[in-house]
Amino acid sequence: MRKLINIVMGLLMALGSWVLLACLMPMQVPADFRLDVRHGQNLYGVTRRLGDAGILQQPWGLIIYEHLFARHARIYAGIYPLPHDLNGWELLAMLTDEPGRYVQRLTVVEGTTLKDLLKQLTSLGMLASDEAGIMDSWRQDLGIKQTSLEGWLAPDTYGFEPGMPTRDLIRSMLNRQQAILQREWENRASDLPYHDAYDALIMASIIEKETGQADEREHIAGVFINRLRMNMRLQTDPTVIYGMGDSYHGHLSKADLETWTPYNTYRIQGLPPTPIAFPGRAAVHAALHPLLTHDIYFVAKGDGTHAFSSNLKEQNQAVDTYQRHRREGYRATP
Repeated sequence: MRKLINIVMGLLMALGSWVLLACLMPMQVPADFRLDVRHGQNLYGVTRRLGDAGILQQPWGLIIYEHLFARHARIYAGIYPLPHDLNGWELLAMLTDEPGRYVQRLTVVEGTTLKDLLKQLTSLGMLASDEAGIMDSWRQDLGIKQTSLEGWLAPDTYGFEPGMPTRDLIRSMLNRQQAILQREWENRASDLPYHDAYDALIMASIIEKETGQADEREHIAGVFINRLRMNMRLQTDPTVIYGMGDSYHGHLSKADLETWTPYNTYRIQGLPPTPIAFPGRAAVHAALHPLLTHDIYFVAKGDGTHAFSSNLKEQNQAVDTYQRHRREGYRATP
């Protein structure tokens, strides 16, 4: 019996020495090599891949070590730049490091449209160019009753693991925007001319596209709120541009303003049918906390700010001052 125990102990010690040697053996990492660990992959698959490529000399040593001593450790998907002198033990530590360190990132800025986002996802390989229509089926599956996901995704920087299903990323963006909208809606100013929170989301998207100036958002919101209360048309260029789609080429003509689309707020009454972009938290807050003024007009000065007016005479004077050479014959109309 003692002899059997000694044999077993000897074998275990030999196995332990071999595993330790395998873990400490330097890997043969090519210059500028990056290890792509996909979403849902485990250590076994990663080490076998490195072993088959001749980078990890003893993949089974690392697998046995993980199974015996770190079987509950999670490896995180991501893009890992590997040092040339890395060993198996250091590789395991890298793969089980804090989440998010090596993930890919997607930045969606305020005012991004759904069309722009589709291009970003396609460039990242998360969406095939011929799969744009899949967003509509996702919209239904995600419980969005409106006709589009436009406006429903929160602008932010998102970290995601390579191979993560695109729909899961969209769901994360949707959940964040819904939380923002619900919180702001519950704390909204009183007596706003919105039927529901979706109207506020539409307004927030217009505010987002109208100005990049943080201190103007509430003022612009106040102008639009005043117009809605007075049953005046919103007359905002960004909605016209959105409705023109690919036919917009950088300049709005008088004919463009007179052409009817569901988004031409020079022709339609009230809000357009959907948001025209993804609004950020500040724009949503402004839509629900407008500045109380008598202003019903504003015009771009050309430096990123606007001049506000409470009557048509002041507005036409401002247009002459700031946009005389930008739109021939333009005059504000009630």
